[in-house]
Amino acid sequence: MGIEATRAQHQSLLKELQEERAAALARISRRLERLLDQLQATREQIARGRDEDRARAIAAYRELHKEAVKYRWYLEVQREALGLRQHQLLDEFYRIPPEVP
Repeated sequence: MGIEATRAQHQSLLKELQEERAAALARISRRLERLLDQLQATREQIARGRDEDRARAIAAYRELHKEAVKYRWYLEVQREALGLRQHQLLDEFYRIPPEVP
């Protein structure tokens, strides 16, 4: 195998890796968006729920919140893997609501 063929294979592999990183970024973003939607819906349930339902909704909210924080971190890590180092706008686009007391 010549050097040009090796170089071409290497470039192809790098392209494939970058495509997979981008696909992972998209999957993580979609998951985080779903979690944020679920957090909002659960927060509304807490606000209008009866005491027994409210306790269950608060427990669900806390679990969703932990998951959202984790996926927000995954998003930042995946962006860095793509060479994106500026993350200030992430908190604007993916605003995680506060924890419930």
